[in-house]
Amino acid sequence: MINQINLLRNQIDILDKELLNILKKRIDLVKKIGLIKYKNGLPIYIPEREKNIITLRKKEAIKKGISPDFIEDILYRIINESYVHEKTKIFKNIKPDFPKILIISNNKIGNFFKKMLILTGYSIHYIKEKNLNINNDINHIFNNIGMVIINVSIYCLKKIVKKLLILPKNCIIIDLSPMKKISFNMILKIYKGPVLGLYPLFNIKKNFFLKESIMYLHGRNKTIYSWFLKQIKVWGISIYNINIIKHDQYIFFIESLKYFLVFTYINLFTINKISLNEISILSKSINDLHLFIFNNFFIDNKELYRNILLQFKNNKKNIKKYLNFINHLFFLIKNNKLDKIKNIFTKIKNEFK
Repeated sequence: MINQINLLRNQIDILDKELLNILKKRIDLVKKIGLIKYKNGLPIYIPEREKNIITLRKKEAIKKGISPDFIEDILYRIINESYVHEKTKIFKNIKPDFPKILIISNNKIGNFFKKMLILTGYSIHYIKEKNLNINNDINHIFNNIGMVIINVSIYCLKKIVKKLLILPKNCIIIDLSPMKKISFNMILKIYKGPVLGLYPLFNIKKNFFLKESIMYLHGRNKTIYSWFLKQIKVWGISIYNINIIKHDQYIFFIESLKYFLVFTYINLFTINKISLNEISILSKSINDLHLFIFNNFFIDNKELYRNILLQFKNNKKNIKKYLNFINHLFFLIKNNKLDKIKNIFTKIKNEFK
């Protein structure tokens, strides 16, 4: 019996080595594809291609009596590793002769664009909001600038906007503020050149941004800045066009409500003297999730949190709706309205199918 097992294990070892050789050949092919994409400015990540690969291989797996979920999991791991190997060069620079790009920022979103633009070979001048002297610096730093990327407080933005008229003709303004209804309209009212609004929908601390997304809003003269949207896609990031009303509505659920919930949750922990260390003994995974949320909450810019919570026009009304809904759920639970609660679960389940 032992000899039979060893014989079978030897065959498995041979197959494992063959599998490694196949994966090595696949990675070598991926590197060649990456070089072609680099030379032609093509994006690394093509969602349709990945989806088709997974769908076809799952169908083939079923025919061979293999779990399609197992194959899907393996392929996603292989494909994600392949993307890393595809990115063997710096990103293709779509506008190699473009003038210097100025970034004025007060948080990590500005640093993200600084990093990606430098990797792509653009000339960058980066200034932190706290180091910007509006009266002394603006006239100097606005000379020979092709693009200004702005992500500052509303107070600072009001001062910068007054100086936008001295920018070179057709200089592109990129607004990164999450509060587009305030910032975007303020810029468009004064500046008559090309304006684009962007908002990343991902963790900017990451080093690799494939399969991530950015929302964009057209402001004015989109033909002048359309190349920049293509440049973002070359980075492997998906872009989604959205109007200003939907943008601020979505940001409420993506950012404002999240901050409100975390802020409330942390306060409840503090008031009730809940120990995260004791929770970790009961449930390690849940504690890790808590710590991740809490740490990220305290690391980022506190002023940004306050602005997102307080300066969105409809935030108070939306938070009130949220609290009313919580009260309604509590009423159903308190009065044992099991059928209605079951209907809510069913509706949620159907939405996420």
